[in-house]
Amino acid sequence: MIVLEIFKEKNFSSLCLPCFPEINVEKETKNTIALIDVIWFENNTKNIVCAFEVEKSTSIYSGILRLTDLYHSFPENPSSLFLIIPDNREKELLLQLSRPSIKSNGTKIHYIKFSVLKENCEAICKFGTGKETLLKIANQ
Repeated sequence: MIVLEIFKEKNFSSLCLPCFPEINVEKETKNTIALIDVIWFENNTKNIVCAFEVEKSTSIYSGILRLTDLYHSFPENPSSLFLIIPDNREKELLLQLSRPSIKSNGTKIHYIKFSVLKENCEAICKFGTGKETLLKIANQ
């Protein structure tokens, strides 16, 4: 998959926070949440809008657990959660999401296959302004 390093003529690093902000969770939980690949904060706040785990070759289950920890840490303001996966891992992902412990905990996790993201990348960059754009191409 092609990784875009520039968005609107800015390096992604210029769009990143210099350090992970203080959030209202226990230290161990914060450390787990900080391991999530990408966390999208609302501008000028500590409110988490979305979280993304890219599971190209690592354990899908561990990504699900990190996203679940985030979801249940802020039940009054849950984030939209996404797993980004290679097309050939969809069956493995669905198997993990169907586990009773995951299915019954109420966490809503969306997933986007690499091919779908690549197919829609240009349109998302051009027209996307919020998480709703991603929800339109995601599966749940």
